[in-house]
Amino acid sequence: MPYVPQDVLDRLATLERQVRQLAGRANIRPALNQILNGDVRIGEGGQLIVAAPGGVQHLLVGHIGTSYGEREYGVVIRRRDGSLALSIWNGEDPNEPQVLRIKDAQGHDLLTEDVTAGGLYRPWLPLPELANDDLTKWPNTANTSYTVVEQGNAHIQHPRIEALISAAGNGTIRLLIDDQVVATATNNNIETTVSVPNYEFGKRVNIKVEARTATAGNTIYVKTRYLYGVGSAG
Repeated sequence: MPYVPQDVLDRLATLERQVRQLAGRANIRPALNQILNGDVRIGEGGQLIVAAPGGVQHLLVGHIGTSYGEREYGVVIRRRDGSLALSIWNGEDPNEPQVLRIKDAQGHDLLTEDVTAGGLYRPWLPLPELANDDLTKWPNTANTSYTVVEQGNAHIQHPRIEALISAAGNGTIRLLIDDQVVATATNNNIETTVSVPNYEFGKRVNIKVEARTATAGNTIYVKTRYLYGVGSAG
């Protein structure tokens, strides 16, 4: 048997022990199913895919295949049946800016942005009703006490309302929501943004416009130009 120096044997034994320790630690390391600190980077054509056992790709983020034979970066979210729910990608035209789309279960666009001019492409929103400028045809009152001249109901979807209410004649007009006065103007129009009292999304509220003349016998004419629901800021 050839002679092997003792220090070499000791080093071999040390290396074997270290290898066993490393192998043991590898077997007991925690599962890689959490990211507690740091970033995950998917690049160079990679994708993050969340797929159901049946094969539906419910979430797709990254380099997505398109119908024009190339690939583009985007996001696609699908429902359980595979129908498209939300997407930020083109899939058809590589020259257009990517469009944000939210679709219903039948594939109709519920919300689509206008990437050319900005703002909304869908849905179409109604514009205010055009008012007849013949004052004699406007709602009016000659009473010196507050009288309801306009009234309606609405399902509220925003915490504030932007209002423009025109008045002609000397007197005071006011806007009420569920019989709470939210805006008042004397010898002037109401042009303001007000908070909805006791706001709850989807709640039905009663909206009134009241007016009173400054002098008995004189008439004040009132016409609501628009009421828009607006967000809590801006």
